[in-house]
Amino acid sequence: MTRTMLVAASLLALLATPQERAQAQYYKGKTINIIVNYPAGGPTDIEGRIVAQHLPAHIPGNPTVVVRNVGGAGGLIGSNQLGDATPNGETIGFFTLAVNDQLLGNTAMRTKYSEFTLIAGVECPLVVYMRKDTPPGINVATDLMKARDFKALSLNSHNTNTLNMALALELLGVKYYAVPAYRGLKDVETGILQNLGQMANSSLSGWAASVEPTMGNVVLPLWQLSPRAKDGRYPRTKALPNLQTFEEFYASVFPGKPLASQITYQALRAIADPQLAMFRVAMTPPKTSDEAVGILRAAFAELWKNPQFLADYSRIIKTEPIFVSGAEGQQVLADLGKVPDQLKTYLATFAGKMTAN
Repeated sequence: MTRTMLVAASLLALLATPQERAQAQYYKGKTINIIVNYPAGGPTDIEGRIVAQHLPAHIPGNPTVVVRNVGGAGGLIGSNQLGDATPNGETIGFFTLAVNDQLLGNTAMRTKYSEFTLIAGVECPLVVYMRKDTPPGINVATDLMKARDFKALSLNSHNTNTLNMALALELLGVKYYAVPAYRGLKDVETGILQNLGQMANSSLSGWAASVEPTMGNVVLPLWQLSPRAKDGRYPRTKALPNLQTFEEFYASVFPGKPLASQITYQALRAIADPQLAMFRVAMTPPKTSDEAVGILRAAFAELWKNPQFLADYSRIIKTEPIFVSGAEGQQVLADLGKVPDQLKTYLATFAGKMTAN
């Protein structure tokens, strides 16, 4: 470094506010562990590693960031580990939000989602897809209504993705076999590719980065389950403008039949709306220090302004990620406590029947 550069660096250090100097010291020389609550290679892991690659440059002190995959129990094992971690800002969870665990009162859940501190979130739709060679042949989406006794592969019966797909099929009255037995969505994809099952669903990142490139000639996307807009509608997402929503699919096979008044649909949306509002979340343990939370929230907000990060993300996910701020996301988590007991009971009973079958 030249003398001129040294002088310039010294002047910048002197101009920094006391708060900025303190923030720079908070993470200097430290390592941040990012727990991804699904196995390596899956959609959550793909997004988590893009974030981990770019995040250090936006945290004062430039800490080392290490990703740890802690899969199992539909993401609950990783969630429990985050809840048990020291709340010093050195452990972050990058999760697929599984709101059903809290709504259904899963006794294995040691820390409720509403108790975590939300750093940032990413809005995301789900894509339901099916093998084209499923008898009698799936050439267009509505051919699903002719299919019988196919297998729908998913994670455990209390998993949000599992329930979203099962509730949709219940509304459609389709006869099928539920196989809620997989550890991660990458395993589900392998099962579909091997024709062990014929239907599954995935997040946008899983569809765009994995399913469509590897077996786009084998499967057909049927519908997207899209996030709720601010006006209460469920429009097609910008990333999937040519794929119909579930609401559009339902209207095409049951024209004129009301959907919103059905308790099964209300239950579907009770778990889908908060999940899709921020399908991926970055969280810290309960009671994480305000200083660490402030630094991390600011870092994620700056990350979403970084052209290189957005370019890398868009190259894989095929769309720019829709950012949800920490404050907005914290409200989504808080609203989980406002779901009517009637819908919670319905969901618990529905999930129980899947387990029994």
